[in-house]
Amino acid sequence: MNSPALRNPQHGVTMLEVLIAIVVLSFGMLGMLGLLTNGLKMTSSSQYRTIAAQQLTAIADMISANPDISFAYAALPSNSAVNSNCLTATGCATTVSTLTTTTGSPSVTTTTTSLSSTALPQTDYELWRQNLAMLPQGVGVVCLDSTPADGNSASFACDGLGRLTVKICWNEQGRVAISGGGGSGGAASATAQDTCLVTQL
Repeated sequence: MNSPALRNPQHGVTMLEVLIAIVVLSFGMLGMLGLLTNGLKMTSSSQYRTIAAQQLTAIADMISANPDISFAYAALPSNSAVNSNCLTATGCATTVSTLTTTTGSPSVTTTTTSLSSTALPQTDYELWRQNLAMLPQGVGVVCLDSTPADGNSASFACDGLGRLTVKICWNEQGRVAISGGGGSGGAASATAQDTCLVTQL
């Protein structure tokens, strides 16, 4: 005689097997989510670096296009304004004056260059600073600096010496925190988490 177990074999899966499959699938989905968020973080960071590099090139091109007045870009006030005349066909009325003096024995020749107006450098500078708004908390400066690797968005630490330097800083803390990158709130200040790009002309 056949036993009842052989006459009615079990079909399908047990509840335990279903639960194990759900747990394994959940871990896989969590791993995919982490991979996705990290990928978004790296893409965003790369985009910001590309924008910053483009803006470094933009201001460098503006300065190089006006070599006779390049010194004026390093002495612009932080509240520079756009001169609407500079955006027209007539352009900015700017006269460059050069004074050469010879003194001493042996003689030393000194050349001093001055501008009748700083409208053109101020307009270039302010338009460039407005473009930095494409970066999160993006700020920049053009200055003379012998130690270009220091400074942050709160203080660019330009010492007024050395070569013409362009510095751009931005803060990605709020943009990448979802994936654990950037700022975690443990830094002493937001500026400690700045990302900066620097070039010297």
